[in-house]
Amino acid sequence: MKNQILAGLILSIMVATPVSGAKNKTIKIGERPESVTKGFGGKYYITVMNSADKEGDAVIKLLDGDKATVFAKGLNEPKGIAFTGNYLVTADQTRVMKIDREGKVSILADKKSFPREVSFLNDVAVSYDRKSIFVTDMGAISKMFDPDKERTLWPLGSKQAKELPALGCVYQITLDGKISDAVSPGQELVPGPNGVGRSGKTGLLLGDFFTGNIVRKTTKGKLRVIAKGIRGADAVDPDGKGGIYVSSWTQGKVWKLTNNGKKKELILEGLKSAADIFVDRKAKKLIVPDMLAGTLIFVDIN
Repeated sequence: MKNQILAGLILSIMVATPVSGAKNKTIKIGERPESVTKGFGGKYYITVMNSADKEGDAVIKLLDGDKATVFAKGLNEPKGIAFTGNYLVTADQTRVMKIDREGKVSILADKKSFPREVSFLNDVAVSYDRKSIFVTDMGAISKMFDPDKERTLWPLGSKQAKELPALGCVYQITLDGKISDAVSPGQELVPGPNGVGRSGKTGLLLGDFFTGNIVRKTTKGKLRVIAKGIRGADAVDPDGKGGIYVSSWTQGKVWKLTNNGKKKELILEGLKSAADIFVDRKAKKLIVPDMLAGTLIFVDIN
């Protein structure tokens, strides 16, 4: 998405409402936090995009207790972040960066390394063997929104929806920078994948931003819709016990899917923008960046 389009999208203001039946706390983290993971030393690391129009001012922040400090600098617009065990890896607009335990940033895959034109790299997940990562490219994101409304996707039955090209895909990138397709472009079920999560040893979970489809890629490589209707899907993160947490950036909500997607429970609502969530299974916490509010929300989960 062009910077001016993105800047227009972040102007919407919503009033947050309490989480029903769940304890939570909120920490102010900075301007436009997008994604969080647990990394070096068991601490939380957060991508903070800062200005929408200025390249190079984005950072990775380290959260120690309730105190956030800058861990790495010099990024453009980092979205998803994940931890391989040796590196933090983040999608930074049209490139993928890795960060070592000293906060040194280097390029894992630059724009010209990809097999096709890169449009909008977003979420990141680590493979089961930790030797590679999965990165979504959302494709034609600038064509998904009604320009006359704030953060409003075109209706699914509209002319614009029917004409939306299915350019989105998922790349698999080894830690020495070799790139291949995990999910190729042209998939009607996922024309604009945003969230990606690992499903078992070889499967994937995908959240399609435009259609709202939550899709499982099976071990045999087939795509299957397990849930529908979560438009603006941002993150998909399994809890390791059969549940899947899904956030919606446009709706400001988080759900938990169970029974292989057949049951949907609303966990959190009233956010300005529910971004790339992280399920901390050990601490039994769901951590949700509210990008437009500049906060992290910690929710107790079972």
